[in-house]
Parts: sequence; C-alpha cells; structure tokens
Amino acid sequence: MFKNILVASDGSKCGAKAVDLAIDMAAKYGAKISALYVMDFDSDFSYDELDDMGGAVLDDITLKGKEKGVVVVEHIITANPVFDMETMIRKINPEIAVFGARGLGADKEGDESPSRIGSVALNALKVSKVPVILVK
Repeated sequence: MFKNILVASDGSKCGAKAVDLAIDMAAKYGAKISALYVMDFDSDFSYDELDDMGGAVLDDITLKGKEKGVVVVEHIITANPVFDMETMIRKINPEIAVFGARGLGADKEGDESPSRIGSVALNALKVSKVPVILVK
C-alpha cells in the first residue's frame, strides 16, 4: 500500500509520537521512511546548534527504524518549515506524510491543548497533495 512514508519531526513530544506511528506503518507495509528535519534559521539557534539537533533527531529515527527492520532515509534541509512545505513534500514524493500536531514551541510553552494545531502541521494539511496524518 505504501512504499515511502514521510515523517517530519523536530524532536517534540508530538513529533516523537509521529515517528513511532510512521515506523509502525512502515514495518506493517514494508515501506521505507523518509525522515525529515528542517533547519529553520528564523529560530533562536545557530547553524551548529540546528545541525546538531537535526542530527540527533534523525539518528533517533534511524535507530528506531533499524529496531523494527525499516529502512530510513534521512533528509536534513535548510528551509522555512511553513512556506517551503509543499516543495519538501513534492521532492520527497511520499504516498503519505506523518507530522506531529504541534512542535517544540508547544512543548516549551507547556501547551497541551488538544485542539491546537501548530503552524507547520496546519500548513502541511493545506498544501500536501498526499494524505497527512497529524499525531497529538
């Protein structure tokens, strides 16, 4: 059913849950995971910090995939995660995309509101040509 599942994560709580779901789906369907981390320079972090954070997030996804026999292809991209989402999804070309409903900003603010959807996830819903699963 699926050959390529995109999972985007920033290391947030919702992102970690999205990774777990995507890897379970990939194991079930014999798909590969395209793991995406976006280095956003509008954040308060330096290039080195973003690169280190992205590497750690992607390493974690790859390790989880390996534990379940799933191939993970890592993508670390410098972009605006809201405005460039359509291009990123198109270039990775998945059959389905899995995102956390909220990112690190919600983790830092302690926002556990079940009705809140982050700007990146909301934009992915708007621009994606493939089905999108949001994970709370």
